[in-house]
Amino acid sequence: MSSTFFEPGGAAHGTAVFSRWVKRARVPLEAWSSRRRWLVAGTLAALVFGLGAYGWNTADLAGLEASRAAFALSTQRLAEARHALAQLPSLRRAAAAMSATVSSALPWNSADDVRIVSELATQSGVELLAVEPGAASGEGVERMRELQLTARTDFVHLMAFFHGLAQLPVLIVPVDVTVKQDGKGLAVAATLHVYGALRPAPEIPAASTDASRDADEAADDDDEGLVFFDPFAKPQISASGEPGDASELRLVGLLRDRTRGLALLDTPDGTTTVAAGQQLGVERVTQLDALGITLANGGATRTLTLTQTEAS
Repeated sequence: MSSTFFEPGGAAHGTAVFSRWVKRARVPLEAWSSRRRWLVAGTLAALVFGLGAYGWNTADLAGLEASRAAFALSTQRLAEARHALAQLPSLRRAAAAMSATVSSALPWNSADDVRIVSELATQSGVELLAVEPGAASGEGVERMRELQLTARTDFVHLMAFFHGLAQLPVLIVPVDVTVKQDGKGLAVAATLHVYGALRPAPEIPAASTDASRDADEAADDDDEGLVFFDPFAKPQISASGEPGDASELRLVGLLRDRTRGLALLDTPDGTTTVAAGQQLGVERVTQLDALGITLANGGATRTLTLTQTEAS
């Protein structure tokens, strides 16, 4: 038995093939055949295209990778926003509890009384003339300090000031209020009792959506029977724009919430309430806001307010 690992004839054949390929490669370009030229051109084109595509993708000239990264970042931020929105109710409760704890722990003094009352007066449009803190009395939660103030304002802003007392961080109760009318408005003198250890009663949150809806309906029913009457308003008499028309209407009160409003009018036939869009004799209520109501009769309009009446 014998084995042959090397054949001289095979080596010679391989050398001949290699020499033939070298000889073909050394052929001048002008001597190439059309087939060879197309083959080389196609190979070079494929090579250039491959290198260009690789460089294009590597440099991200089309912005595809940047778009993918931006989309992933937007998706992540959206998920974080939804997570934060889901935690918002619990965060609000925690913040409210923390605020109540901090405010209860901090001492409250007469300077704080003057500060919060002055801030409330500024927000309500009440011109404070003097604020004088008084002596404290009582013990424990019943400890009380007096606060004397004098101010100048009108009826609407005065009501806003008293309504804002319930929103302050401590319980402030007006116990003695004197209001006088002069040529510049209303002169107000009031005595406030400040209970630094007590807080105003918070609004009771509804336990469910149905309970919230029932509470809102009950509040609306209560508001319908509530009318703000300005005892210092002068009779508002104005012509509606037509000769000989002596219609006498006096706006004595306004009641508005976020959805609707009512106006209390004193007419020759008695007191009545009207809403926006309601017909009142030959006139129609076209607008009702916090300043007054607007009546229209054809092309003539007039505005009734708690302080003045304008015709146009």
